[in-house]
Amino acid sequence: MPLPRLEGSKEAKPVEASTPMTRWRLLDTPPMTAAENMALDETLLDLKGRGEGPNTIRFLQFSPRAVLVGFHQSVDEEIRVEYCRAHNIDINRRITGGGAIFFDESQLGWEVICDKGFFHVTIPNNRLFRALCDPVITALGLLGLKARFRPRNDIEINGRKISGTGGTESDGAFLFQGTMLTDFDVDTMLKSLRIPVEKLKAKEIDSVKERVTCLRWELGYTPSLDEIKEAIRTGFEKRLGIRLEPGGLSEAEKRLFEEKLGYYRSLDWIDHIKPRYSRREVVQAAYKAEAGMARFTLVVNLPQKRIKEIYITGDFLSFPTRALFDLEAKLRGLPLEREVLHRVIGRFFDEGRISIPGMTCDDFLKPLDQALEKAAISEYGIPLEYCNLISVTNGSFEEVLKKKPSVLLLPYCSKLTTCELRYAKGCRRCGECSIGPAWDMGKQREMKAVCIVSFEDLMEELEKMKAAGVSAFIGCCCQPFFTKHVDDFEKAGIPGILLDIDNTTCYELDQAKEAYAGEFASQTEVNLDLLEAVLNVEICGQTGISTRKTR
Repeated sequence: MPLPRLEGSKEAKPVEASTPMTRWRLLDTPPMTAAENMALDETLLDLKGRGEGPNTIRFLQFSPRAVLVGFHQSVDEEIRVEYCRAHNIDINRRITGGGAIFFDESQLGWEVICDKGFFHVTIPNNRLFRALCDPVITALGLLGLKARFRPRNDIEINGRKISGTGGTESDGAFLFQGTMLTDFDVDTMLKSLRIPVEKLKAKEIDSVKERVTCLRWELGYTPSLDEIKEAIRTGFEKRLGIRLEPGGLSEAEKRLFEEKLGYYRSLDWIDHIKPRYSRREVVQAAYKAEAGMARFTLVVNLPQKRIKEIYITGDFLSFPTRALFDLEAKLRGLPLEREVLHRVIGRFFDEGRISIPGMTCDDFLKPLDQALEKAAISEYGIPLEYCNLISVTNGSFEEVLKKKPSVLLLPYCSKLTTCELRYAKGCRRCGECSIGPAWDMGKQREMKAVCIVSFEDLMEELEKMKAAGVSAFIGCCCQPFFTKHVDDFEKAGIPGILLDIDNTTCYELDQAKEAYAGEFASQTEVNLDLLEAVLNVEICGQTGISTRKTR
């Protein structure tokens, strides 16, 4: 599909970045489909990387509206595909990293495509992200709003995000892009992204507004698109010391765009990251660092103790673009041995073959170690499907069980919402929820059972346990909670086994803040089969041999 010809289509010529008032092209493209926008991104970056295109600021819009996963994300894991197809919402993948976003017709995107030498950096870092966000912060100031940069790469107003950004590279060029939230359709966004929206209530939808904002909410009205574009144009000219001149696409850009478009419409691109596995043969773990979430999915051959396939996904930014795929290729077929895998990943980082702004090699190794521990648990007679629901802190599964866990921590959110003891630490064991049976399982094994009613209560309880000489514990919580607080569990210093709970959790309902304070209003379920499977494992002496009790 040919692009509409823009006014002022005289091709701009690359100039030296150090020249005062360097001229850049201002490319204002009409609303396009997601595939067209992605194909044009790749086109502009490729040609600029080869020195065959001008430094460019681009404005972009989407029609129809679209959901876009980050380069390292899986559509199936992040997007409600059936809903999007039923409501004419395009599904596509960005060439940049980061998380999944919803982009409707009202939103405005902006991009910087330029020589790496302009900013005197070869690998993106926080300094570069700040420099590229400053023009839009200036633009918001011109619109009457005080905004600030929030590391790693967001722009916020009073703590609420108004622009998310991301970037990638090709040869000698960077592409850096962001969105300007002019208005915000919360309902459609929640229905498009993988959130259990059918269980959301008005207050849960409202809680999203605590995290993001838009021009209409902040100003009380939506400025015209021309006014917003002019403010952003002025911001870039002022902050980068450049002069923007309207221009269109060159003939070379048009030809390359047409060549690339078919690929960006194809499933080969859209499902480029598509973990293929059976739940029976996979282990998965995630770690949330400040720079983003890293998730390791290992398809394993347990008899041979080797990695069949590995998928490293998440909402982080990585450079160069193909580095993550090269790392996955290095890890495939390797033994499930911590030292071997650590050595390969460590060398990749040490040699500079991969760079993830704000994330270290250690941040990558944490989810890998958790996944390896899950695979190792299967040696104790627990089905791998259950092993994937088990996390361990301050020791291995075997080491924790050898210490004879004496405390069972249970979540208050698994009590009935109408129970008068829902926010109390005790339980009447009436049998009307899963807490009572779990409590009884602990008592049968002479474990002290305690209900945890908030995050602070958990930290206080762990501190008391440590002071009392408790050697180990077993707890029940959702995996997103453990992923977020894995460092807090480690700092507490008590060996523990954490078991995933069933049903929709506060994190899926965007109520982590309420749960933190002990105010989560929905009900979850303790996975009693999983708890019993773990409690039935016995470690025999110092041999490491395990047996399973039977009922």
